[in-house]
Amino acid sequence: MGTTRQLAAIMFTDMVGYTALMQQNETLAIQKRDRSKKIFEDALAKYDGKLLQYYGDGTMSLFTSGLSAVRAAIEMQTQFLSEPKIDVRIGIHTGDVMTDENGIYGDSVNVASRIESLATPGGVFISEKLFDEVKNTEGISTKALGYFELKNVKQPMQVRWGNQRPDQGS
Repeated sequence: MGTTRQLAAIMFTDMVGYTALMQQNETLAIQKRDRSKKIFEDALAKYDGKLLQYYGDGTMSLFTSGLSAVRAAIEMQTQFLSEPKIDVRIGIHTGDVMTDENGIYGDSVNVASRIESLATPGGVFISEKLFDEVKNTEGISTKALGYFELKNVKQPMQVRWGNQRPDQGS
């Protein structure tokens, strides 16, 4: 199998404080991890996402629609608020990716990973490029956070915080 290219929305997630919680209370850490996994997998199924990799307390997934990725992320963050609350950072970017038998590659994957690392607990951070795809969507609002220099990315990138408008459902 050779390398294929496609346009995709790439989502990275990471549970905040999981390692410390595992040291303090293994039972609660495992409970939160399992609950997080269930919420994540349900959102992927609902919004046609594809899990590419679990890595400890984080994930990398792919969506064929940027809007679906943002809606999935917002829905997950809403569910993570119920007890036991789970603090998760989510970063999403859209662009060209390469896939082969060893995985997924490309600048867009790296950018999505860097955006996730900027995200605050409970936050859905998206690139300006993805914002251009979802900006006119009813029920989605964003706030510009400014330009950030992302590790090993040539140009500073505008990053936005996205959420569901409080007066509208998904």
